[in-house]
Amino acid sequence: MTQKRLENRCLIYNYGRLSRFEHLHSRFEIVAPTSGRILARMDGKEYALVPGDMLVVFPGVPHSYDPAESSEGFMLTFHSEMLGDLGQSMMEVLPAQPVVHLCAHDRDVAYCFERLTEMSGSRVDEPLAQAYLTLLFIRLTDALKLQKADPAASKELLYLAMQYMSQNLSQPLSIRQTAHELGVNSYYLSHVLNERLHMGFRAYLNALRIERARRYLRVTTWSVEEVAAACGFLTLRTFDRVFLELCGCTPRDFRKSTAVGRDAAPAPRSRD
Repeated sequence: MTQKRLENRCLIYNYGRLSRFEHLHSRFEIVAPTSGRILARMDGKEYALVPGDMLVVFPGVPHSYDPAESSEGFMLTFHSEMLGDLGQSMMEVLPAQPVVHLCAHDRDVAYCFERLTEMSGSRVDEPLAQAYLTLLFIRLTDALKLQKADPAASKELLYLAMQYMSQNLSQPLSIRQTAHELGVNSYYLSHVLNERLHMGFRAYLNALRIERARRYLRVTTWSVEEVAAACGFLTLRTFDRVFLELCGCTPRDFRKSTAVGRDAAPAPRSRD
């Protein structure tokens, strides 16, 4: 099957469930609850989010969300190009304070965020979204308390393993091959994953693939078979089984419950 490669630098949608598995990606991510509470874990720290709060996750930062309490809200994910000339400089820093309250800043912050969330559930107007995102980040620069990123942090084995797996989800992956690419033996990599993530290689890989599949099912018009292939599942039967185990429903039922209509956004590029 030939996979479609469609441009999509920005995704905006309503979430009903967030990933409890630690992961990282090359996109920026903004999470803003409108109901319920979220406990976010990011780079070893915890942040409690309530309606009105906005969490900004920078690329390459490991993060997860506590699903203990149901929550609904908005999720925005986008590549650095969506910040225009500001994008490159933002890739070289990290926020010391990644949680901001929308009403605690000048009105441009709340206005830009409101305009962005109005695009939820439909094809994103990227030029307009880029303008809003750029102004949003300019206004939040001081609040985020941006600091120069530490290059040494990206050398840690767990970070490298998570990054490699995330970037190669659509390919056949094994712990032996992954360990070889990272220059360690598979026994040591297995130990690190179990020690830090409390799950084995295969369980974590499946969790990452299902999280990406959930996004594709929500915001693309790909068939279930295409989603399965794009997320690295060799057979539809395996995809259905793993999806049911982790989500409690089939991929088709999940898509029905989160359908956004015929104008669903096209699939994001596989560089996430």
